[in-house]
Amino acid sequence: MTIGEYIQATDIKTYNKLLKLCNSKPKKPISLGDSIENLMKHDSYRRVGRRVRQKQ
Repeated sequence: MTIGEYIQATDIKTYNKLLKLCNSKPKKPISLGDSIENLMKHDSYRRVGRRVRQKQ
């Protein structure tokens, strides 16, 4: 039994509130910040702390 099933069986009001919270976010379309060719260049990455991130 999952947490969702348990909450649904014991407390339906809380379950309905959680469903509304999870489903209320609008889904954003995925968009790239630049063209594919520019994102694949060797200088399209930058270092932020220890991480390597892609420029957008």
